[in-house]
Amino acid sequence: MRTTIIAGISLTSLLASSALAGAGDISSLQGTGAFNTIQDIKNYDAATQGSQRRVTFVDGAMVQDLFGFGPAEITEYFRCSDNKYRFQCWDPYSRAPTWDGSLLSLFSGADTRIYIDGSLYQSNTGAWGQTVHITTCYGDSSPVMSGPYRSYRVTFWQTLSGTFINRTCATP
Repeated sequence: MRTTIIAGISLTSLLASSALAGAGDISSLQGTGAFNTIQDIKNYDAATQGSQRRVTFVDGAMVQDLFGFGPAEITEYFRCSDNKYRFQCWDPYSRAPTWDGSLLSLFSGADTRIYIDGSLYQSNTGAWGQTVHITTCYGDSSPVMSGPYRSYRVTFWQTLSGTFINRTCATP
């Protein structure tokens, strides 16, 4: 679902964002994506920043720190399997902001055994069909966070048909 964010943004911000993006297409102003490049994300976040400090992360790496007042706002984006950047990817080949939402919903069913950080989270109640490992990945730290940035990733996925994913947090 694509949602164009216009409420709360002045016409000046909309025009500035369009100019920064280079496309001049207001439909490209997506707070959740899809963005084509990290520069597009940085341009969007800069153009839509209010008075608060805004820190932007892409796949766990801090890419921008825009200073402002009050508590910081953290925006996060992930490179999805279609090579677009979004707040939420809906495929098991990308990172996610939480494991209990988007990633877990991809592997529902009684034939699935799911491990979270090495601990069994869901045992299969049906005939064995697939095993999934979801791992907490740590990224950059920021002056506005109490520790390193965390995201979640499917690091192993095996079915009766074979192994589809076998990687680490560091694997692109």
